[in-house]
Formats: sequence, C-alpha cells, structure tokens
Amino acid sequence: MSTNNNKGKTRMVLAGFLILFGLLAPLLVFEGLLRVIGPAWLDLRMREIALNDNVYLDTDEDWPVECSELHCYMFAPNSEFQVVTQEYSHGVIIDQNGNRSNRNLDNDHSTVVPILGDSFTFGLGVEDNETFVSLIDKLSSIRYMNLGIPGNSLTQHIDIVERRHISLGSPSNYVFVFFLGNDFQNILESHIISSEKDIVDMGEDSDINYYPTITNKFNILSSLNEYVIQDAFLGKLYVVQWVRHKLLMIVNQSSADLMDPIFLVMRKDKHYLTDAKQVLDHELNRLNQLASKLKFEYGFVIIPDRHQVNRDLLLARSQYYGIREEQIEVDLPNSVLAATLESNDVPYVDITPCMADQENIVSLYYLRDNHLTVNGHRVAARCMKNALEEIVRQ
Repeated sequence: MSTNNNKGKTRMVLAGFLILFGLLAPLLVFEGLLRVIGPAWLDLRMREIALNDNVYLDTDEDWPVECSELHCYMFAPNSEFQVVTQEYSHGVIIDQNGNRSNRNLDNDHSTVVPILGDSFTFGLGVEDNETFVSLIDKLSSIRYMNLGIPGNSLTQHIDIVERRHISLGSPSNYVFVFFLGNDFQNILESHIISSEKDIVDMGEDSDINYYPTITNKFNILSSLNEYVIQDAFLGKLYVVQWVRHKLLMIVNQSSADLMDPIFLVMRKDKHYLTDAKQVLDHELNRLNQLASKLKFEYGFVIIPDRHQVNRDLLLARSQYYGIREEQIEVDLPNSVLAATLESNDVPYVDITPCMADQENIVSLYYLRDNHLTVNGHRVAARCMKNALEEIVRQ
C-alpha cells in the first residue's frame, strides 16, 4: 500500500513538472528568439532598462532645495551635493543667492539676466561649468543666472519671479526655457494641482481634463506598468516587455495614454495640446501682468525633445507605442508654442532646427535619462547664444 502511495506521489510530481515545463518551455524559446531577432524598438527598450536607475528632485530628500506648498523656488545658499545615476555622476555647487553656480568667477557683467527652467536649464547630467547657461555666460558680456529647478514648469517659474524679483536685483530681463518633452504636460499638471487647492480660476469656459500618463499612479494600468518597470527581474525579460508593448498598443487606443509625454503633444488625434495651450494662454497672461507691474521684459528659449531631432529613435518609439507615422506631426508642439508666443508679442528662439542639423544626434541626449549630455549643452549654447543676446538687448 505504501509503495502504491509513493508511486502516486511520484506521478503527481512528474505530472506537475511536465505541466510547468510545458508552460515555461514556449516562453523560454520565445524569450530566446526575441533576444536574437527581436524588433528594433525592443532592443532600444532593453538598452534603456539596463540604465534604469535615476535621480529625480521631487523624490530625493537629500537635495537642499527650499519649497513652498506648491513649488520649489530656490536652493539652500552656499550648499553642495552630488547627483549619481548609472549614466552620469557630477557635483553641484549652489551660490550665495541659491542658484546653481556658473563657476565663471572672473566675469564682470553689467547686465544680469536670470534664466528660468526645469532640469534641462539646471543642467542635470553635467558639471556646473558645463551647463548651457554657464557656457553662454562665459562667452557673453551679459551675466546669465541659472535659476533652473528640476520638476518646475512655467507656472512655477512665474511664481519664482514674483517671489524673488527684488532679491535678484530687480532685473530688467528674464529668459524662460521651455522644454517640449514635458513642459506642456507639466503646466497641465500644475493647473490641476492649483485648481484642486482653489488657487487658479480659468473661468467658466474652461474645460481642462487631466489625461493619465505614465506618471499618474492613480490609474490602475499606470500602477501595473510602473511595477513592471521597477521590478528587477520582470523588467529585464524580453518577453515581459513584448507583452507590455502589446498591452500599451491596446491601451493607447483608449483614453489612457501610457507613453512618453512628447508623443501626447505630437499626435494629431489627441487633445492634450489644445488643453495645454489653454493653460499656456492663462499663464502668459499672468506673466504679462507681472511684467507690467514689475517693469521687466522677457523672452523664451525652446528646447526640443530627443525624439524630435532623432528620426530613428522616433520611429522605434512609435512602433513600441503602436502609433503610425501618419498620426504624428513632429513639429506640432513647436508650431503651437510659437504661434502662442507670437500672438502675445513674446520674442523667442527655437533651437530645434539647429540641434536637428547636427551630425552626431545620438551624442546630444542621454539614452535613458533623456537630459542633455555635455555635448548636448555645448550644441544648445551654440544654437541659442546669438539669438538670445538679440532678445535680451531688444
């Protein structure tokens, strides 16, 4: 009897093993095939995952930044800290005014122009003297101050000007840097946050909706997507990323857009850009009122997302999201922003054509991080310097 029981258990274990093998074997074969002959977008995705560790200001408590309830407005004066990711490592020195140092101590400038922006202006990924602000400051008779703070948008930039104008010496000119990769999305999100706190009133005709993106953790699919991205084991399996891709293709045909923010504003069939423009109009009106009150002039610098200047990357990412090429208009966000600025008589320089004209496009942006590399900052400085001086001297 005991022998029969043992044989029965053995058969059950063997059957279980065969079932498990039957389930895993096809997945293992598929995993191998994807690694050898997988599509270009999958190879790109896996190379990015290999560089998945990153640092963001709003999640790093070690950054000495001073914030109010709604935004961060300056760094702690005379502080220093390190930024470390798998793609780069660099130090940051904050000057006595709470801004990132340019390290151009020998320059004696008669005109001072603060430049406000997000992490691109701040120079996440490069040393203090390698940011485009530092580079144009070094070569110009104008002193440019780096007021970039990662995570901020135009909404916060305007608040900073209002809060710090006198302490900055009441400048007669300001420059606002608009990164097309996420600034439209960020002003929409800032509007939603402000509206929830009853701070912003867009009027009765406003019909702004918040569209869930990959950063919206309140969406179930976004949360699942975030879990797969962060899981050390699942995230590195080709077959998991392939399945994720197929799910994204289905989801992206509905109202939940789990994709890089730049694609939200390049797509012809979506309304993100329309809603973002409505908020942008509101913010420019607020900025114009502030400029009139404090008696300053201002201009804009437009910086492209890497997908706008790298066609191979654009096509690979479009395939990953399941977006057809005819659904995208690469310069649509540029056109909308330019038209809005022109209607408000705001001078600007768009460095997109200049950056797209470079020979080694892939060297301008970090692969995973998306920020400008050392070479990217050099090119950006070269592309904007002369036009920026014309704007400031108008």
